[in-house]
Amino acid sequence: MKILLTLITVFLFVGCTTMKPHVTEFRVITKDTHIKSISKGCKENSLKISQAFSSASLLSLNMDYTESDNQIFSYSQAQWQESPNSFITSALYKSIRDSALFKSVHSFKSRVKSDFVLEIDVEEFMQFYTKDMSSSYVNVIISLSLVDAKTNTVVKANKFSSKIDTKTQDADGGVEALSLALDEIISKNIEWLEGECK
Repeated sequence: MKILLTLITVFLFVGCTTMKPHVTEFRVITKDTHIKSISKGCKENSLKISQAFSSASLLSLNMDYTESDNQIFSYSQAQWQESPNSFITSALYKSIRDSALFKSVHSFKSRVKSDFVLEIDVEEFMQFYTKDMSSSYVNVIISLSLVDAKTNTVVKANKFSSKIDTKTQDADGGVEALSLALDEIISKNIEWLEGECK
């Protein structure tokens, strides 16, 4: 009787457990821009990069995609290693710091007071599928505002966008295309700031 009860208990336990699918973590890898600016207009100024503003979905690790323009889903076996909000902020910080446009560039965590603040608004960072799921593309839209830290007024503002077709219709293809789109926006941003610093 004890053996029978033990077997029943084991079968019930095994039957109630479900195997959780393996989840692959992805991260966006941007190129090292190595754009060293020759503009001298901002060389005496410091810049602080603010934490990006974004929707709540870009603060999570979920990898979302859109079908038929309005239905949003998350990949069940793929997620971000860090939130898009974080890695977009970090990528912009690193590219501007490495460009040497400003005397110094500080992250939003720094207590150092700066002459200017760059505010980042991530309006879109998404992979889109066609209705029949036969193709997909990514769309990235980021608005940037250069703010005078003393007067809290916007000196200049610009909106950058990049739309790129994916090579494959899956999370891998989406991540690759999002990396390229973010690279494009980073380069456009450096050119824009360089123009403002002449």
